[in-house]
Amino acid sequence: MIYPHAKAKALAIEIGNLLLPHCEVLNIAGSIRRCKPEVKDIELVCIPKRVKVGNVDLFGNDNRKEIIDPEYIKALEFAGKIIKGKPGGRYMQIETKSGIMLDLFTPQRNDYYRIYAIRTGSSVYAHKVIAAGWLKIGWCGTNDGLRLQTECTPKIFEGKTTWTCTTPNPTLPPAWESEKDFFQWINVQFIHPQYRDYV
Repeated sequence: MIYPHAKAKALAIEIGNLLLPHCEVLNIAGSIRRCKPEVKDIELVCIPKRVKVGNVDLFGNDNRKEIIDPEYIKALEFAGKIIKGKPGGRYMQIETKSGIMLDLFTPQRNDYYRIYAIRTGSSVYAHKVIAAGWLKIGWCGTNDGLRLQTECTPKIFEGKTTWTCTTPNPTLPPAWESEKDFFQWINVQFIHPQYRDYV
């Protein structure tokens, strides 16, 4: 189903406002952020807040564990029906009450702005510009985030290269403080999202 940009954006803002009090950070991504006139789904990127539950015993032992804020989970359930994933994972798909699908990405804190840039898209721009940028400076994408190519092993299958980190204590990229900071790090000029459909 296709939705006009204005309607999809209004729904994204509505759901975002529902989740935001229970998140450290939250942003609208995808075709809404790129200002496309027609939108197939809503894409949000966020980091849910975490809380400690349990107690400290009489001997000072901290028996508390950190969990995702239960209020965040309640907000998700109020937003719609969970189709894929779970609140503790990196990705969820939710069918909202209005019928539009919500793709919700929850990256690690230090990887937030890379995922935000990728999920803003377009897919071609993410591949040919963003990913090409980090490859040129010697990094590669793995299941755990960016890692140095020299600390990873590539595997090519059906023309697609996947990387696996083979170093016990890998070098980590910086924790970017903004999307512009990330673009500067990969030596790619920052452009407004609405122009990221053109490569």
